[in-house]
Amino acid sequence: MIKIAIASEPRLLNVLRGVVKFCAHNAGLPESETEYLALAIDEAAANIIRHTYCSRHDELISLEVRCLPDRLEFILEDFGPKVREDLIRPRPLDELRPGGLGTFFIYSFMDKCSYDPEFKDGNRLKLVKFLKRKGACYNEGSSPVSG
Repeated sequence: MIKIAIASEPRLLNVLRGVVKFCAHNAGLPESETEYLALAIDEAAANIIRHTYCSRHDELISLEVRCLPDRLEFILEDFGPKVREDLIRPRPLDELRPGGLGTFFIYSFMDKCSYDPEFKDGNRLKLVKFLKRKGACYNEGSSPVSG
């Protein structure tokens, strides 16, 4: 498990992308999927900055990555006002304009996306990517598997 917290500064999103790429690579995912996962987490964190924190750069975002035998779990937490999950949806793809595709990328690249309604301090978003082959990553609480 890895847990990291950053300020809601857009230039720090590269740190989150690096952590995601590291974990995805160690889980045995191909480079293309590693990039897709990094993009999905980047978009989710950018949405926190833009929409939850109203572009303030002095707030906190945390990312926890859990590498399990059958999946990677990415848990993003913020401490802003609760989001209305029923209002979150990607814009129609036939609308030709820049931006607004972050949610589309998140839903496309992740296998499961859900908010934790029990998290009282803000928002906790759990994103899951299932691994195609079991045993491809570290078990929780253990050291890396070699070979």
